[in-house]
Amino acid sequence: MSEPAPHRHGLEAFFATAESTPDARVEIGVLSNRGFLNVRLDPRKQQNVRTAEQVLGQAMPLVANTYTSGRHRVYWLGPDEWLVETGAGDAATLGGELTAVLAGSGAAINDVSGGQVALRIAGADARTVLAKGCTLDLHPREFGPGQCARTGLARATLLLAAADAAPSYTIIVGRSFADYLCRWLAHAARPHGACFSTR
Repeated sequence: MSEPAPHRHGLEAFFATAESTPDARVEIGVLSNRGFLNVRLDPRKQQNVRTAEQVLGQAMPLVANTYTSGRHRVYWLGPDEWLVETGAGDAATLGGELTAVLAGSGAAINDVSGGQVALRIAGADARTVLAKGCTLDLHPREFGPGQCARTGLARATLLLAAADAAPSYTIIVGRSFADYLCRWLAHAARPHGACFSTR
């Protein structure tokens, strides 16, 4: 397991200087103090799934491009791969618990907190802004709450999740692309009016 990631997300300068617009139709924010675990295990071994779920305290999504919410968010990334989003202070402990209970099963648990940043985009025009740089069909009939997908946005590869029907979306992106992506989103949202927040 890696050392716990610092609680800084690296976007302090961007959010300190970003200018919000009155009557904004898009909110762009960063979700602070988040930790991330990459989980690899064979879902055909149902006992492994049940064991992981007991530690997580919630179901693991087994349907492609979905996620579950509870104490954590668990995103389906592939047939044998998930990303667990949790509190920054909980990631190392949770990763250690999963590693211990799944020892000898062929599972792999890696703390990837240091390389990931969680963003949020919400508001009446959030879907329109995302559509300017994303090839996914974001209509709620095709991509609604509880769904997620690895995709491209602008020139960044990321995980996009529909959080609710507001609409609100969570974006999990590599730390090295986070500042670029925030600036792209701010530019794309300019005609709609944008406000900026940290949580």
